[in-house]
Amino acid sequence: MIKYIYLEILLYFLLGTFSGVLAGLFGIGGGIIIIPTFFYVFSYLGFPQEILSHMVLGSSLGVIVFSSISSTFSHNTKGAVNWGLIKLVVPSIVIGSCLGSLTAGYLESNTLQGLVALFLVVASVQLIFEFPPPPQNPQTNLVGPVVAGGGIGWLSGVFGIGGGIFSVPYFYHRGLKMMNAIGTSAACGIPIAVAGSISYMIIGIDSIDLPQNSIGYVYLPATIIVGLTSSITAKYGVNIAHRMKQKKLRIAFAFLVMIMALNLLMR
Repeated sequence: MIKYIYLEILLYFLLGTFSGVLAGLFGIGGGIIIIPTFFYVFSYLGFPQEILSHMVLGSSLGVIVFSSISSTFSHNTKGAVNWGLIKLVVPSIVIGSCLGSLTAGYLESNTLQGLVALFLVVASVQLIFEFPPPPQNPQTNLVGPVVAGGGIGWLSGVFGIGGGIFSVPYFYHRGLKMMNAIGTSAACGIPIAVAGSISYMIIGIDSIDLPQNSIGYVYLPATIIVGLTSSITAKYGVNIAHRMKQKKLRIAFAFLVMIMALNLLMR
């Protein structure tokens, strides 16, 4: 029994290491690898099937709180976070993330997953070929970022991710440089993860058969260990990103988006 506990903890450390690097490198929360790994681990631990998905998504968002804060701090020290744009999108992102978390348990997900996967394929192709090319001097208005922020927050809450898969293409298409799009996206992950994880805690607080050491649908051992480890390694991902050429970083992110789309289609 003790051997399996050590193995579980080791897996959390490894997961935190890789997800943190991804968070810093691409401005995402790391949910692209956290979620499938949590599905495997939580199933092995015997979490009830009825709450398995909720535990995975809630815990994933809890991890992203840590990695997003660390990634944002590192990107900000390099001047890659557009705080003016953040101020516009954060309120709607928070509302959207809460609504996404609340609706996750009642949503027929197959159709939504197909639509999101299609969007991600289009976004990845657009990033690779830059068609249409992003504007050089975009004009920031209120309506666009607010609507986009609400949609990004809602999708992030539903899928238990930090939203970078959606927000980086949006910010880049608005005309931000790829590095600034990634840094700004990392900052967006903080309110998404905080609002989403708290929502999963609240809606799951009275659920039956919750595992020990859980607050609602957030499993604390996994969240804390993976989260703390990812917060340490995120800065290394940031350093790698700032050393890469803009085009290579953009294409690498586009392929990551394509992988996420294929992952959704195969679920």
